[in-house]
Amino acid sequence: MNNWNSQRLLMFAVVVVLILAGTVACSAADEQQTENSQPPDGSVSNSVVAEQGSLYSALPGSEWSRVETSVDRGLEYLAGVQEADGRFPGEEVAQPAITSLAIMAFLSRGHTPDQGKYGRQISLAIDFVLSTQKRRGYFSLLPVVPPAGHMTPGQTVTYNHSIAGLMLGEVYGMTSGERSAKIETAMTAALIYHREVQTRKKEVESDFGGFRYGYPEGPNAASDMSVTGWALMFLRSARNAEFNVPKLYFDEGLDFVERCHERDPSLHEKGIFRYRPLESEPNGNPQITLANTASAMLTLILGGRHQHEGVTQGAAWFRSRPYPKPWQDGYYYLSSYYSSQAMAQVGGDTWNQIFPQIAAGILSEQTKDGGWPPGGGSERSYGSSYSTSLAVLALTPAYQLLPIYQR
Repeated sequence: MNNWNSQRLLMFAVVVVLILAGTVACSAADEQQTENSQPPDGSVSNSVVAEQGSLYSALPGSEWSRVETSVDRGLEYLAGVQEADGRFPGEEVAQPAITSLAIMAFLSRGHTPDQGKYGRQISLAIDFVLSTQKRRGYFSLLPVVPPAGHMTPGQTVTYNHSIAGLMLGEVYGMTSGERSAKIETAMTAALIYHREVQTRKKEVESDFGGFRYGYPEGPNAASDMSVTGWALMFLRSARNAEFNVPKLYFDEGLDFVERCHERDPSLHEKGIFRYRPLESEPNGNPQITLANTASAMLTLILGGRHQHEGVTQGAAWFRSRPYPKPWQDGYYYLSSYYSSQAMAQVGGDTWNQIFPQIAAGILSEQTKDGGWPPGGGSERSYGSSYSTSLAVLALTPAYQLLPIYQR
């Protein structure tokens, strides 16, 4: 199953090639920067996900140097705060998700388990995540019991589980021996639990195929875009790593994502995708947000549904307004991570217009110690390891080193 092991030695070669390619692309970009304004009619190409070549065209070479320095300082900060058991600090109820995001931040810069400067730290963190798996197959540091109140394990378990699974799918091909075997066993059990959550009987038919909290488990279960985005990225990462993930599982989830698309243009002030489908909550708050929009776009593109009208509309929506400043979005770091990855998939002028704004906002928030401060609003309680990890992940799509996000 672990045929990715043969690619471990290629990782370092890829890093070198990408850096050299980036240098050439950046030099060319200084001469070939194009106008990034929205098309006069507000439209984008029918083929939204473009074959655009290097993502390095978004910034001149001097700015990429700033980004790389910022990323490296962020990783040094994370390495310095890692705890003895391998975790990166943050709310216990949000573990192992916070630690998994930190691992992915290291991977996004080309660092791998047991190799190089941060190899030991990455491996120790992977072992911590594996230690949080419970007998039912889910990943959660704290026991999961009802009810699913705000910031309780009953609410956060599917986030923890999905983000941990996503990370393990990414590192699986970078490990060998006993650790690789442990990941294989853990992933197999995790996928069984994951399908159990996806196939719970939903109270509303339009929620079928999606994911939500750990509870309720009975006929009153539901789905939402926030949880489903992470859950489908876990499935995609596992499928890429050649675990047994039938396409049906992913397609059912993508159908739910499509149902979250808001077709009424008058409601597009804050985004294009809802928290739940209109049919699921016809009289409720639609919660059309930047984070939900970017997550839905990214998930649909990774699932091969880049021609969906919501992706086209989403790209035009992004280009029609300035990207929010850090204080203007309660989920700024999460939104920026999703937005950066989604715009990298879209590519072309959309990426060239949006990424510099994301990068400028994130760089402006970095602290003297190299990390990023806790976010505002709903993100504040997750701490600096969370915000730093997502900041790094938002700055590194051009490196194309995380398998799931390679174009």
